[in-house]
Amino acid sequence: MEYLYEYIDDLLRLQSRAVEKYNHKGVLGDAREEFVHSEIKSRIDNLANRLHKGEVYFKDEEFGQHDIILRKRNTLNSSLGRQIRISSEECAAIIEVKTNAKLTEIRDFEEKSKKLKQSMPNLICGMFCYKINGKTSTVLERSGFKFDQEYQLFERDSSKKMYANIDFILCLDDDIEVNGTAHMKADITYSKGFFLKKEHDEYELFHSAPFSKMLFQELMRADELNV
Repeated sequence: MEYLYEYIDDLLRLQSRAVEKYNHKGVLGDAREEFVHSEIKSRIDNLANRLHKGEVYFKDEEFGQHDIILRKRNTLNSSLGRQIRISSEECAAIIEVKTNAKLTEIRDFEEKSKKLKQSMPNLICGMFCYKINGKTSTVLERSGFKFDQEYQLFERDSSKKMYANIDFILCLDDDIEVNGTAHMKADITYSKGFFLKKEHDEYELFHSAPFSKMLFQELMRADELNV
C-alpha cells in the first residue's frame, strides 16, 4: 500500500503548487484546505459527516478558527453552511493547515494545544504544513532532536525542547535542506519533510515519506480515543 500513500503525498503537493498561480490568499488557503478535507473523506470511512472547519471554544474561552475539526461521534452537527462553531468538548481532533508555517505559529499552536488539553486530555492537536518558514532542524530541535553532523542523522536531545502538547506535526516539503559540510567539503543534506508523532512524553521522528498514511492514522486514533 505504500505506493498509494506516495501517490496521495504527491497529489497534495501538486494541488498546492497548482493553486499558487491564483494570486488571492483567501482562495489559496481555502482551496488547499478543501482538498485535504476531500482526501480524508474519500480515504477514511465514517468520517465525512463529522469533518468540519470553523471556530472552537470552551465555556467562555475562544480558541479561534481551525482548518480541520473532527467532531466526536454521537454529537450534534451544529454547522451553518460550510462553517461550524463547536465546543472543544465535542471535538476528537483539531488540525491546523499551513501553507508555509512560521516558527511562531507552531509555538502559538503549542500553547493553544496545552490549554485545550487541560479540559480534553484525549483531544488530538496536530499541524499539517506544506512547508515551514524556517529550518527543519530548528523544529526538530524544539521537539527533542539534534542533528549529528558526524553521523548525519537526528538523535534525541532535549536541551532545546519546547514542544510537548502538539500531538503531531507533518511537513510535506520535498525540498532539500543543507546542514553543514562533510569531511570532503560536500554539503550535508536531507529532505525537509518529516512527521513527528507524540508518544507519551517524547516524539517519534519519521523522516522518510510517505506521510499521508500517518495523518490518516492519527485521525482514526483520535476517533477511537474520543468515543
